[in-house]
Amino acid sequence: MTPSGLSSLTDRIHPDDVAASVGGLSLALGGLAVVAPRRTASMFGLRAGGPAVPLLVRMVGVRNAMAGVRTLQADDSDRGRALQAGLVLGAVDATAVLLAARQGVLSKRAAAGALTLLAAIAVLGVAAGRD
Repeated sequence: MTPSGLSSLTDRIHPDDVAASVGGLSLALGGLAVVAPRRTASMFGLRAGGPAVPLLVRMVGVRNAMAGVRTLQADDSDRGRALQAGLVLGAVDATAVLLAARQGVLSKRAAAGALTLLAAIAVLGVAAGRD
């Protein structure tokens, strides 16, 4: 696709729709973590053997779900702040993933998958925040 074609495509995508996608994805992933923490942990390459893992996954899930709700409920004047908060959460999560991979707690493959998902959500968040 040529740069002008890409520009034309992005001009047709409304930021409100992208923000709704970011919010919906955060809500869905957070909800999955709350309802099925062991399955969610295994999707991201974590062993859910101990009792603390489901608790921590649920805590992160609630945080992500609430960030999604905040983004979905934000009006035009507040949408930018909601998306920025999501970007900060994503940066914190990416740092945690990198540290876990460096310490050998998370496989490189699982880390790459998590970082790819976080990067995709960040790109959507930036796109949704454009004027």
